[in-house]
Order: sequence, then C-alpha cells, then structure tokens
Amino acid sequence: MKKSLWTILLIAVLALTACAPAASQPAESNLPAAGQTTTVRVWTHRNDSFNAAYEALAKTYMTEHPDVEIVFETFDYDSYIQTLQTALPAKTEADILQMFGSWVCSYADGGSLAAVPESMLTQADADAKLFSAPMGGYTCSDKLYGIPQEFNIEYGAVLFNTTTAEEVGAAEYADGWATWDEVIADAKKLAVVQDGVMTRSGFHFTGSDGIATMFHSLVLQAGGEYLKDGSYSVNTPEGKAALELMQRLVSEGVVDPLLFNDTENWVGDSYFNGSTAIGLIGPWAVPEYSGDYPEVVETTIYQPLPSLGDEPVFAAASGWGLTVSANSKVQETAWDFVNYVTLNADNAVEFNLTSGTLPALIENTSGPNADKLLAKYPYFNAFLDILQFGEYEGHFPDRDFVWYEVTYPTVLNFLQGNATLEETLQTMDQSVQGSFE
Repeated sequence: MKKSLWTILLIAVLALTACAPAASQPAESNLPAAGQTTTVRVWTHRNDSFNAAYEALAKTYMTEHPDVEIVFETFDYDSYIQTLQTALPAKTEADILQMFGSWVCSYADGGSLAAVPESMLTQADADAKLFSAPMGGYTCSDKLYGIPQEFNIEYGAVLFNTTTAEEVGAAEYADGWATWDEVIADAKKLAVVQDGVMTRSGFHFTGSDGIATMFHSLVLQAGGEYLKDGSYSVNTPEGKAALELMQRLVSEGVVDPLLFNDTENWVGDSYFNGSTAIGLIGPWAVPEYSGDYPEVVETTIYQPLPSLGDEPVFAAASGWGLTVSANSKVQETAWDFVNYVTLNADNAVEFNLTSGTLPALIENTSGPNADKLLAKYPYFNAFLDILQFGEYEGHFPDRDFVWYEVTYPTVLNFLQGNATLEETLQTMDQSVQGSFE
C-alpha cells in the first residue's frame, strides 16, 4: 500500500528530530528540587582570615538558599597541594576548589576543572570586570576556569617607616619618589653600618619574592618582554638594565645582600623588628605583623616606587580564587555560589575586608566599597591606583621553579658578587627555558 504524502512528511520530521544533536536538548539542571537539599563541598587552604570570610558568605548564601548546604574542608598549605595532586586524578575532590592562579591551567589542561559557564561570565565580561593580572592565571587556552578573589601584588610600593625617616632627615619620599636617585638618597640616610657591619638596611629588596618580582617588573618597565610564545629570555638590554639598577642599590650601600635575604634578616621580620627601614613586601605583611608590632604599623606607610619607563607596569601573580571540579555532580549550584562570592561587588569586598586582600574586581577599587577598604586598611591607598598597571607574570610549566629556584638564588648570587652580569643572565635563560622542554 502506498504511503500518503503526509505520512512520508511525518516520518521525515520524526527522523530529523531523532537525529538532532544532544546540545539542542534542554540541559538537565542540578539545582535542588523542592524539598531536597544539595550539599556543596568546598576545599580551601588553612588561613584564618580567608576561612572566616568564606564561612560568613556561605552563611548568608545558605540563608538565601535554604535548600543548599555549603560544607568546608580545610588543609594546611603543603597538605593541600599534595591532596589536590592525588585527589584530582582519582576524581575524589570537592565540588569547589580554592586555587592559587598559577596552579589553575595545569589542572584545567588535564581536564580536572570545569570552564566558567558563559551564562555566568564571558571573556568580554571578565575583561571589563576583573583586573587582567589576576585573571591571567585563570585563563587557559582562551577559556576561563575560575574567578580570582584577590590581586596578589609584591611590587609597586614598599613598606616605609616615617618615624625613622624623620629621625634621619630622609625627606625625599614626602612628595613621592620621582626617580630612583631619590629612593637611593633616602635609603642611604636610613641605612646604619657599625664597625663595617650593616645593622639596619636602608632598602631591603633581597628576599625571594622581592628579587624575583622586582627583576621581572623592571624588565617590563624598561620595555622588555621576558616571556613570549613559550620562550623565556632575559639576556637582553632590558634584562641588563634591570640587573644594573639592582646592583647599583647594593653598591650605593642601601642593603647588604649577604646579611639581608631569605635566610638572614628576612624582609618581613627585619622591617617590623627595626633592622630594615624600607622593605619590599606585599600588603599582606601588615595584618600578619600588626598584632605583635602595633607601634610600627602606626608609623608605617606604603610608598610607591618610581618606574624605569613611562608607566609603572609590574609583574603580578594570579592570587587565590575559586574553581569548580569537572567531576562535580552539582556544578550549577557550585557555580552559583562562586558567582555569589566573587562577582557580586558587595560580597566580594566583604571577602577582601575580612581577608585583608586587595580586590580583583575593578569595581571595588573606587566608590563606596573602596572607601570601606581604605577605612580599614589605609595603606591600600598606594596600591589601588596602580593595580591597572599589573601584568600577569605569565604561564610557566612551574612558576615557583622560575621564581624561587632560578631567579632568586641566581640574582642574589650576582648581588653578592659571585657572578658577572652576563653569566647571571645566561644562567637564568638556560635554566628557565630548560623547564619548557
């Protein structure tokens, strides 16, 4: 029996429908159904102020979402790194994972992290809402794999003891240092040498974070580019200019790198115990030491450093933020909580206020939320205006290897007089580039 034309058309439509790609079907939501509770597990490293901030935000989120339970599990820093390394391949991790930016792409490339849903945040939105330096670590192969919550900064401004400066007549800082000559003039007055031994450094920049971030920032300020297309090179005119300035600081007598480094008179301890007058260290140091040294904090400001070039560009790590596991069964709820914590400006600033961190969210560097930050942390003032100049330090196979096992010991060895400038730059190029192979 012949089929009618309508029957044939109906069969064709059904066949086309059956063959339609799965992507065209409505996605199944993992938000909790009425009367059900969804539990979202969150892993973080153990940090009292960070953890207090998360718990406060989770409490308000759960009040607004009574069908969601946020459960935190915390680990000390070293254990957390090891736990991530073992749990992610085994797919036993939590739903939300706190990550430091430089870790993100290695896990994203391995398929362990979920990309940020475009319905929540597109790349264009991220560029408009978040500073590029913190976002850099969370952007892998042009996709977002998490949201940073802080701007991690170790260069651009320095701890400065105004009382000590007044005592010795170091006054160039009062109108802001316009040149490195002015920095050196103040630092020389602040340095103290007794019987040939430096008992107080004028400007302590010779810690590991200080040396590594200062060197790479100076390269950028001089117009250089140390990392391009997976190739690292500092054996350049800009690398030479950076080392020459750092060497000049030593030769002018503002610091003795044999006595002031990570093992002797570490910069944080040294500044707050009075054996350093100017210290290169990030703003996290103030709340860390304020309980034991309140009198020092009262006379401390952060003083902006001058730039080698037209703009005070600097290298910055991507700080702590939140990611979601690709293996999570509750991704939609997990991303909803991440969105609540990181992209809502009022919630994001509460995290920064409680944790004592600078905002990754551009909106919170001006207006009422910036006023809140400055009221609690007045020393943030030196940083809020320069965050726009931060550049992500770059995607390395192992960033800590570059910073702490190559740059710091190699440059310190040079500053201590044990290698030539040319040898130092060659060693850095060879060692770092070898990590890419």
